[in-house]
Amino acid sequence: MNSLDIHKLLLRESYKIGPASSLKQLSKFGLIGILNTILGYGLFVIFLNWTNYFGALVFSHIIAVTHSYLWNKFWTFKSSRNPLKEFIKFNSVYFLVFVVNAITLFLLVDVFNLDPRVGQLFALPIITIISFAGHKYWSFK
Repeated sequence: MNSLDIHKLLLRESYKIGPASSLKQLSKFGLIGILNTILGYGLFVIFLNWTNYFGALVFSHIIAVTHSYLWNKFWTFKSSRNPLKEFIKFNSVYFLVFVVNAITLFLLVDVFNLDPRVGQLFALPIITIISFAGHKYWSFK
């Protein structure tokens, strides 16, 4: 799929959903995202007391992904499709998010010597964009 195909797909989907519906979904996704970010980041900081930044990322990621899936499935996207299939797709998106997050943290912490708490704050905008696009156009499609 080239960039023209992706553009056509995005255009077609935006007409299907409608701008008001998309804005409402984006607002709900944003609210869940804020709450989930607070939860995930808070757990990350707490888990740093017992493990290194990668271990803290793994544990906080598992809890935050489960929280996010439940809220986004039933509230943001109101999906009634096969929950197992959606959960697998949802986790596939979050696996990509996790990999990008882990690489970003490695670079910021081990290469640029930032504190892991600060590094994670810098990673948040990047992973938020990947997450929304992946869930809107793939997980709950």
